[in-house]
Amino acid sequence: MQNQAPEISLAIAQFVRVLRLSGVRVSVAETMDAYRALAWIDLLDRRQVRAALQALLIKNPSDRPVFDRAFDLFFLSGEAKEELFARWRRQKEAEEQKLAAAGQELAQLFQPWEDYIPEKYRLTRENLQTFTRLPAREQKRLKELIAQMRGNPVNNPGELVARVVQAALNYWRYYLLKREAEEKEVSSPEDLFPVSADFYRDPGEQILYADLQNIQDEQLPKMTALIRRLSARLARRLSRRYRQSRRSRAIDFRRTIRQNIRFGGTPLELRYRGRRPKRPRLVLICDVSASMARYSRFVLQFIYGLNSAGQKIESFVFSEDLERVTPCFERRRDFAATMTDLMNESRQWGQTTNFYLALETFRREYKKLIAPDAVFIIVSDTRTVCWEQAAGLLGEMARKVRDVIWLNPVPAAGWSGLPAAAFRKCAQMYECYSLYHLEKIFRKKIPG
Repeated sequence: MQNQAPEISLAIAQFVRVLRLSGVRVSVAETMDAYRALAWIDLLDRRQVRAALQALLIKNPSDRPVFDRAFDLFFLSGEAKEELFARWRRQKEAEEQKLAAAGQELAQLFQPWEDYIPEKYRLTRENLQTFTRLPAREQKRLKELIAQMRGNPVNNPGELVARVVQAALNYWRYYLLKREAEEKEVSSPEDLFPVSADFYRDPGEQILYADLQNIQDEQLPKMTALIRRLSARLARRLSRRYRQSRRSRAIDFRRTIRQNIRFGGTPLELRYRGRRPKRPRLVLICDVSASMARYSRFVLQFIYGLNSAGQKIESFVFSEDLERVTPCFERRRDFAATMTDLMNESRQWGQTTNFYLALETFRREYKKLIAPDAVFIIVSDTRTVCWEQAAGLLGEMARKVRDVIWLNPVPAAGWSGLPAAAFRKCAQMYECYSLYHLEKIFRKKIPG
């Protein structure tokens, strides 16, 4: 291993970074194992290198297509890499030309009011990027709006027009980010490797990464089967009775084998597992208002799967007020029948949102659940009346529980508003608009 060239260790480190940027979890220990393994194979044999790295770096079967695509893009010949970088340079040059043309075009339209527009309302590079991505019809509409005001120089409408145009571009930016949230902006040659999930995932698995709001009725059976499989797998992890430990209790065979690779596999150094501490009490508070109803249905189905697998979660829904739905999940019925009963019995489904009133009801009627071993999971887009009071009350509750995790179906780029900023001060907020996000957050953030 010591005789390997430094370039190899650098290449492995860079490849691991590509995998991590693409959403694959790889630890430092696994990276070191991969580096050691390369000393025992023929580095000129591409198949051996692929097999060794895949065996040591990939744990989840759903990550194999990601690994294959990343491996094919990363380990290229010099000529292929140069061609890839040349394509990236051409792409950046084309983008810069489009931005320059858009800037000149809009500058000419704003020219009569150039000296009267405040600095904060001048178009930024981000605004120009959004303008170049707009449909041609929307670009024409904005330009016509500016041109129509050119005939009124006396009243100097420059600031008003600039504010209207900037607001329109900010709206379109949010819309485009939501539609293309899985795509990564190419800002350097290295960013060419962690490409869009739809580009390297198997078409049969793309539903895992799809926005839940866009799931079609014909996809529901497949989505149901996927949720059942994910929730069962996660429940098994949460129910494990052992964790890594330095005390001599039970041998951890996986870590023992990894530790003794340097000895040729002879188990000279043992690693152990100890019993996990008491699992936290999970409390779900799910927004089922009109803007959240479709997202919430899939989240509740995921929670239903965890309950069916033996991982009990205290579950509540809210919109104008709060309702406890845990008993619905304990009936051990088909999920479709459970949801039918829940929606028929609930008075909250599809109503307006008052998170403050829901929290007040929770504090008054379920005070025992506000305990140091509780982890609150809140599912909402943060759109609610009385959000300042709600944020204050949530902050008080957060100091009395183990953790507060907020799952927001709005992409992080759209969290600039005051409600989201206020709630982020008292909760860990994560974007969560696909099953991939949901499973990943539960796996990484929910103690088990």
